Amino acid sequence: MQEKRVVAFLGSPRPRGNTDTLAERVLDGAREVGCTATSFALRSLKIHPCTGCGYCWKNGHPCIFRDDGEMLYDAMTQADVFLFATPVYWYGPTAIMKAFVDRLVVFNRPEGRPLVRGKTALLVSAWEEQGMTAVEPMVRLFELGFRYLELRFEGSLLYDDMGPKDASLERDGALESARALGRSLGQDTVSVATSPVRGVDSAQR
Repeated sequence: MQEKRVVAFLGSPRPRGNTDTLAERVLDGAREVGCTATSFALRSLKIHPCTGCGYCWKNGHPCIFRDDGEMLYDAMTQADVFLFATPVYWYGPTAIMKAFVDRLVVFNRPEGRPLVRGKTALLVSAWEEQGMTAVEPMVRLFELGFRYLELRFEGSLLYDDMGPKDASLERDGALESARALGRSLGQDTVSVATSPVRGVDSAQR
């Protein structure tokens, strides 16, 4: 089997928080089965918000803004699996993650769509409230976005009741579930839990 390349985009403004921790464990699991894995902390990058200017791919550049978004576009072009990791802020992704997702419009152009079509997308999230209600709008946002770009949304790892910074380290089974999700990337299909209830990881999409 050809080695898979996994790239993670960390959307939390809080370094080493719960979402970061879970995402990094997913990457650890992927490395265990021979995948190459890289992560980008969006909080440390300069990503200008999309302005809807329609400049995509003109003059040979995917975007009019020559910022760190170019590096992320290159990473996505080279990768096989995309991992989007963000906590829930007001029932959606963080501002830095949303700015990045908006900039993915470059892949909705004839020049860009073939660069991502058919690749795998995963979602990791942790949030403070109890229950799944808070995350459901955000999951739907990503589902629709992945479908729009013709990505294969193969799974998510979702944990509620994780307000304190180290809550992921104390939740029984959370880190192992994240690592297992990463290890499953070495298989033909991704395997994640299927019960979207409090304290259980995720529903497969």
